[in-house]
Amino acid sequence: MSQHLGHTGGEPMDRSDLELLTDVVDLYDELDPMPDMLPDLVLFALEAADQCADLDAELARLIEAEMAVPVGARAVEQARRVTFSSEHLTVMIAVQDLGDGTVRLDGWAAPGGSLRVELRTETGVRETVCDVAGRFVFDAVPSGKAQLTLLPGEGSDPDVRVPVVTPAIHL
Repeated sequence: MSQHLGHTGGEPMDRSDLELLTDVVDLYDELDPMPDMLPDLVLFALEAADQCADLDAELARLIEAEMAVPVGARAVEQARRVTFSSEHLTVMIAVQDLGDGTVRLDGWAAPGGSLRVELRTETGVRETVCDVAGRFVFDAVPSGKAQLTLLPGEGSDPDVRVPVVTPAIHL
């Protein structure tokens, strides 16, 4: 089949191969463009990784996200409910739009009692502590990029020995 596309695999790519690839890129850019905020979100996450380079931490992975407006695969969507998980900790957050450019973030960490929670946004870092049930709240958070770090504290579950850092998301 590759012979029909002009490249047999054994020959170097030529001008027609590059033109075909350019056409494919242009097609994807037109039908499913990259969200405008994606480069900033990636840079935001890399900045956090750079700041945490000396920190021994567990990285949580995104498990599930319920989006406010499901649209194209790469379009900007605002998360309403997001779940992250690492080897020793699961974190679920619910995001409520307050209608003034800010959101309320209600979170639950399991096991979560006495964990210190840092919320990093474009405007700075906020901190709070989970209650004994693992619940935490951040009110009037500016919409935009955000990332959580949960740090063990006195009285937290002994299995949570190192900070847990979530991927950056757009609230």
